[in-house]
Amino acid sequence: MIQVYGVKLEQEPDPLLKRKLLEALPFQKQEKISRFIHRADALRCMTADILSRYMICRTLAIKNSEIRINCNRFGKPLLSGDTGYHFNQSHSGQWVVGILADSPCGIDAEEIREADLGIAEHCFAKQEFRDLQAVPVELRGEYFFDLWTLKESYVKASGFGLSVPLASFAIRKHSTGITLQTEHEFRDCHFKQYHIDPAYKLSVCAGVSKFPEQLELIGQEQLYIQFMNYL
Repeated sequence: MIQVYGVKLEQEPDPLLKRKLLEALPFQKQEKISRFIHRADALRCMTADILSRYMICRTLAIKNSEIRINCNRFGKPLLSGDTGYHFNQSHSGQWVVGILADSPCGIDAEEIREADLGIAEHCFAKQEFRDLQAVPVELRGEYFFDLWTLKESYVKASGFGLSVPLASFAIRKHSTGITLQTEHEFRDCHFKQYHIDPAYKLSVCAGVSKFPEQLELIGQEQLYIQFMNYL
């Protein structure tokens, strides 16, 4: 079972509602959000946590106060107890996305910009860099962020975080699918990409292949209101 959600941020929530949403988060998270200089960054961070908690509450039929989250030694948040579920989140620009699955999973969304070949040469595997160079110049930005989001989703699903160098494994896109070349322990995994916005790339990775055909879009205000039912 895999759920993939997307939320487009349209506006700042009502101050009273925002306060209630923030109070539903752990104190450490509230402090982190309060330290953001830009309101847009704070809104993305808050909404990403609300989305994850909404998916967990809805799937496990529990209250927000019953959620227990720990981090592994690499810093990846994990649900405590024997729930059998894993979750992950990402945000970029106007979009917040989340995934919940009954296997290790990762998700990454990025706003498409110009491809930085210097970063690609340093961070991508040699084969990935060659694949990028073979793409027409006008399409390199899109392909760069195809690879970037796929690689980030893999690293996040693996649970090993930044201890996995991005250049230590290769992901290739073919007409028949997406393949992974790696010597890392986490290799029994699957990938899927979703179209969320022409200006963004969105990729997911999970230990099972039963991805939904489409991600589920939920309005920003709708998410907040539905989450309040679990407080």
